[in-house]
Amino acid sequence: MAKLTTVTLEKSADVARLRDVAMTLTNVLQFGAFERTRAVTAVVELGRNAIEHGQKGRATFSLTEVEGKPALGLLVTDQGRGIPKEKLQPDGAPSSSTGMGLGLRGVQRIATRFDVETGHEGTRIEAVFRSSANLSADARLIDQATEALNDLSMKDPTAALSEQNRELSEGITERDLLMQELHHRTGNNLALIAALIRMSKSRAQQPETQQVLTELEVRVGALSKAHELMQRGKETGKVDLAQMAAEVARTSERAFSGESLDANIEVTCAELMLDSKLAIDIGLIIGELITNAFKYAFTGRESGTIRVDVSGDLQSGIALVVSDNGIGLPSDAERPERSNSLGWRLIRTLTFQHDATLTVDGSDGLRVCIKFPAQS
Repeated sequence: MAKLTTVTLEKSADVARLRDVAMTLTNVLQFGAFERTRAVTAVVELGRNAIEHGQKGRATFSLTEVEGKPALGLLVTDQGRGIPKEKLQPDGAPSSSTGMGLGLRGVQRIATRFDVETGHEGTRIEAVFRSSANLSADARLIDQATEALNDLSMKDPTAALSEQNRELSEGITERDLLMQELHHRTGNNLALIAALIRMSKSRAQQPETQQVLTELEVRVGALSKAHELMQRGKETGKVDLAQMAAEVARTSERAFSGESLDANIEVTCAELMLDSKLAIDIGLIIGELITNAFKYAFTGRESGTIRVDVSGDLQSGIALVVSDNGIGLPSDAERPERSNSLGWRLIRTLTFQHDATLTVDGSDGLRVCIKFPAQS
């Protein structure tokens, strides 16, 4: 079986296109006059049925062979609610209000082969109409059919363009639906992972295990919030960095603050709508720097303040500064930006990916500044 063409069925004008295609193909297959009339009438009936009872659908023509004779195959699908079983009985078959009144049973009597699959998700009807001509359903016949269809499109270029635009629109709609489903599942999975991490942390007995899970909670939280903001954003693929920074800070504060430490996080951020990749990476960096401050800045203290400041714009560049009023760095201490810890390796990697510069000052608390270049 060789597919020849597909006709979208949404409005009554599409039936005219369907009829023209059926006439063209039955002519190529050398249907007799009576055979052609019956086959085209049946095709039109199925098209009208898809529009009126199935709301909208599509008809796909193909070239096949039945008992050594060339035959025209037709597959009609729609997105309706299905055909009730009683309507498929000989005395109850649905027929179109503007067609020839054949109904599905009438089409079945005309077709060489006929099959119906129907359910709540729509209806699928396959019909085959055999020609009595002594032809071979070979590559040459397929080429003739393709050429005839091209000639038909040239006669009515507006209809052909309309069909192409509709197919493109359907493809975009289908892609958008798939992306919505993907984002929905991704959000659910991230929420589930975060919940499992919190549950595991609450049951962990060793402080080291609790620490690792807390850091992981902040990282997953940053990704989850970025995904949520990207979905809620008005611009596709853009994230509000101010909201992102505030959410990451809130997640970190909730994860680390406890009876032994009361740390406050202050966030100041310019109004910036960033590409999701850059926004997510900045969010991850903020989370890692806040994590480091909670772990090392306030040793021996009961309280402290962490400040997150994001300034600049897309044209001149963005500056991220995360600082604390903690103990700072002794003069002989190892430079934290050279640390081999997972957090600092992640910070260095993300900074490098965006051609940003990293500076650290530990003379009065710890101050980390990362400058991102202008964004095109």
